[in-house]
Amino acid sequence: MSPPPVSSDGYMPQAVGPRTLRALRARGARPVIGDYARFGSGLVSGLPWSFAGGRGEFDFAGERHRYLFHRYKWTWLTERAVEVPIARSFVERHRADRVLEIGHVLGHYGPHQHTVVDKYEQAPGVLNRDVFELDDLGRFDAVVAISTLEHVGWDEEPRDRGRSAASLHAARRSIAPGGQLLVTVPVGYHPGLDEVEPESVWGTPYDFLLYSARAVFVGVIDGPPA
Repeated sequence: MSPPPVSSDGYMPQAVGPRTLRALRARGARPVIGDYARFGSGLVSGLPWSFAGGRGEFDFAGERHRYLFHRYKWTWLTERAVEVPIARSFVERHRADRVLEIGHVLGHYGPHQHTVVDKYEQAPGVLNRDVFELDDLGRFDAVVAISTLEHVGWDEEPRDRGRSAASLHAARRSIAPGGQLLVTVPVGYHPGLDEVEPESVWGTPYDFLLYSARAVFVGVIDGPPA
């Protein structure tokens, strides 16, 4: 499959139209219509809970979290429902000036005071930096990358499969002694990154039609000893 068209900034967005056409060619009309019908039903049923901010709870690493229901990108239909609560908890355990977020995500779901870098997104408080160009920012006690590193090189032109894995090593350089990196990756999105994920999620497909993961890898990487 050839990569999608490249935008003027070098990033290759997964537009709805091309995704739908590819799905129609590969699977036929009935399954695609069914997927969109289920999406619409889920969207409508979850919308009232978005005013409350969440519904239900889940456990991760011995900690209880509330599923996020937010209207920005309809989180209850995607991996954001679990990624954002986990990342928020991780970030809130540290002083804001000791936190680095790679890829602008948390700011869409509430105010933030920590350092945020994003190569492409233009937003207040966001530094437009490549993940490979962060050394001058110093080291941080908490570094977080939410569904970001799988796009590096993979959704850019020219496509370079190895840059996503290399970006993980680059992110690790930003961890201060005794600090940690929290990284989430949607399973099935990037074949190269799936090779390093736990066997329990191997083979879980990514939903490229509705642009959501059926499984998400969450990893915590320790920095150098304090």
